[in-house]
Amino acid sequence: MTSNESLKLSLQFKELVRTDLSHVFQDQMPAEQISEWVSEAMPQRRDCIFTPTNVISTMLLSAIQEDKSMQNGLNLFKLVFESRSRELLQTEETLLEAEKQTDTQNAVKAGRPKKYKSKLPKSYQQPISQNTAGYSMARKRLDKRVFEIVYDHSTDFGDCDEESWHGMRTFISDGTYLQLQDTEDIKSEYAVKNMEDSYPQALLQVMIRQGTGQIAQYALGSRRTSELSLVTPMIKKLPKNSLLLADDLYNTYYHFCLMLEQQCHMIVPGKRERKYKVIRTICDNDQIVEISKTVRPDYVSQEDWDKLPKTILLRRICYDYPTKNGMESAVLYTTVLDQTITAADIVAKYTMRWDIEISIREIKTLMDINVLRSKSRDMLFKELITALTAYNMVRKVIAESADQVGISPQNDIFQKCAPFGRNVLLDKKGRVFFKWSPGRYGYANVSNPGTLDTTPIREKTTLHTKN
Repeated sequence: MTSNESLKLSLQFKELVRTDLSHVFQDQMPAEQISEWVSEAMPQRRDCIFTPTNVISTMLLSAIQEDKSMQNGLNLFKLVFESRSRELLQTEETLLEAEKQTDTQNAVKAGRPKKYKSKLPKSYQQPISQNTAGYSMARKRLDKRVFEIVYDHSTDFGDCDEESWHGMRTFISDGTYLQLQDTEDIKSEYAVKNMEDSYPQALLQVMIRQGTGQIAQYALGSRRTSELSLVTPMIKKLPKNSLLLADDLYNTYYHFCLMLEQQCHMIVPGKRERKYKVIRTICDNDQIVEISKTVRPDYVSQEDWDKLPKTILLRRICYDYPTKNGMESAVLYTTVLDQTITAADIVAKYTMRWDIEISIREIKTLMDINVLRSKSRDMLFKELITALTAYNMVRKVIAESADQVGISPQNDIFQKCAPFGRNVLLDKKGRVFFKWSPGRYGYANVSNPGTLDTTPIREKTTLHTKN
C-alpha cells in the first residue's frame, strides 16, 4: 500500500472519530472555525490523537453525562477511538491482501521480496491508556479562545430566534452563586470576603434569550463583585432594539441611561422609594415621569458618570396583583414610552420575567454546575463555558425540532430528558461524585448514599453483568 493510500485512510479515520464524538452536536460544532484557529494559533502542532476538535467534543459529550469525571470523558473517547481503529486496521489489511494478490499474479521482480506492512501511525494500532494524564494535558494546552469560538457559535440560533415583543427581542438577566474547589489558585481570586474558612464561591451572571432559552451572554466574578458591574459590559453588547427584564437591583439611574444609549429598553420593578416628577399622565396608574441623577455608585467611573444626562424620562406603572394574603400593589419603571403599548401589556410582559428564576436554577441543576470540579482558574473557565455551550446546543436542537414534533420549546422538554430526584453526593472538599461511577475507592453504597462501599471493583463485576 502506498503512502498516499495510507494518508487517505488516516484522514478518513480522523473525520470519523470527530463525527462520532460530536454526533450529538454535529450540526452545532463550528469545525471550520476551530480548524482555522488551530492553523493560526498552533501551526507547529504535531499530529496526535487528542486533537483540539476531539478534546472539545469529548468535553461537550461529558458535560451532558451524569458522570462528568475526567475518567468517564476519557472512556467515551477511548470507546470511539478504538472502535474506529479496529475498522481502520481491517480496511488496511484488506487493501494489503488485495495488493499482495495482484503482485502474485504479475511477473516476479528481481530483488528482495516486497513486505506488506502497515504504514499507519502506531498510535492508531495501540489501545489508549486508561491513564487520564494525556487527556488532561490536552485540555490544559487548549487556549481559552477556542472555547469562546464554540460558545459564541452556540448562541446563534438563526431562524429559530425570531420571536419578539412589539419588535423587540427580550432578554432576562440575573446572577447566581457557584461553589468552587478549595485550592490556593482558585482562592486567590474567588475567596469569600471575611470568611476565610468557607469554600471559594463565584458569581455567575447570565443573560438568557426569552423564548428559545439559550444563554446569550455570561460573566463570572467573585463574591466581592456586584451583579451590576458584571452586567454593565453585557448591556453594551446587547443588539439594538432589545428589551431587558431584570429585578429591582437593576433599578438604577446609570443602567437606565446605559440601556437608552444602546437604543434598548428595560422593565424593572420599583420596590424602593424613588423621587420623580410627573410630566404627563397617560391614564390612571400610568404616568410619564422625570428622574434626576443623584449620587455616583462605586462601580461607575467619574468620567462615565459625568457623561450622563442630568435627567431622563421613564414610564411609571402602578398595578395590583393577587397573593395568598389578598391584593397587593406594585410599581414598574420602564424606558418604553410608546403609548401604543398599553400598561397592561407591559405588566403582563414583566410577569414573564419569572422565567429567569427558573432557567438559571435549571441550568445549574441540569448541567450539574452547582459545584464545579476544576482545581485551577484556567480549567474552571473551560469547565463552565463547556457546560453552558452544551446547554445552548441542546436548546438549539429543541428549538429546531419544535416545528417538526409539534411541541413548544417553552415546555419542560429539557426536564423530561434529564434525570431528576437523584442524590448529589459531595466529599469533604465539596467535590461531586456519583454512585454509578467506580470512583477512586470503589462504588458508592447505594443503600446509604452518604457512605462509600470500598469493596474492590473486581468483586463487583456482577453488578454490570447482563441477564
